Amino acid sequence: MAQISAWLRRMGKRAANWLYPRAANCLCCGDPRNASLEDCLCDACREKLKTWKVPPQACDRCLSPVAKGKPCAFCASPMMKPIEAVFSPYRFGGEVRQLIHALKFNACGEAAPLLSRAMADALSRREFDCIVPVPLHERRLRQRGFNQALLLCEGLSQETGVPVRELLRRDRYRKPQSRTPLKRRGENVSRAFSCQGDPKGLRVLLVDDVRTSGSTAHACAKTLLKAGAESVCLCTAAVVYRRG
Repeated sequence: MAQISAWLRRMGKRAANWLYPRAANCLCCGDPRNASLEDCLCDACREKLKTWKVPPQACDRCLSPVAKGKPCAFCASPMMKPIEAVFSPYRFGGEVRQLIHALKFNACGEAAPLLSRAMADALSRREFDCIVPVPLHERRLRQRGFNQALLLCEGLSQETGVPVRELLRRDRYRKPQSRTPLKRRGENVSRAFSCQGDPKGLRVLLVDDVRTSGSTAHACAKTLLKAGAESVCLCTAAVVYRRG
């Protein structure tokens, strides 16, 4: 019943977005005069969005910043061990942060296709058998009414033709990662996920909105590989770059 209720709320919000589109205002700055109906952005914010693209000198595997001539510390950490590669169009901040927050916290459906198109462009023609969203716990799903990772998956599927499969379930309700200290995020998601489908032999593209510490993706990838997935890559709308 909880899943049915969440689905009905999600469908209701999508219907409201279709009947009363928010494209009259720019999704980033709110300008009501210059927003395009195509991407719901004004010219100024569209240009600013380009400045948040992941730089070409980022690590080829995990997209972390790498000092010239030095190995990637993030790839050497346990976080990347179960993940074959990371794909993302943007660094987290500025207009990118506004778009993700509009989707995640304000149920702004127009932000999802905009972000998922950019995510599809970042995939480098890799082939996958399925796209899997990072799941929300049923309690948080009831509170929010939708899973932003699933919305991004649906848009990504439309762009790539790769089917969405909800293979993961979140079994433990924990404090949000955003409110958990970085050093404790791995512990916070430990044993939090299980498989509710069979990933055996599949090349999985795991999808979430933002990669911060990598703890959530690490826990999900370990669960999928343990259940028999051939490989797991990660695709997010943005990756967090931290000083130092």
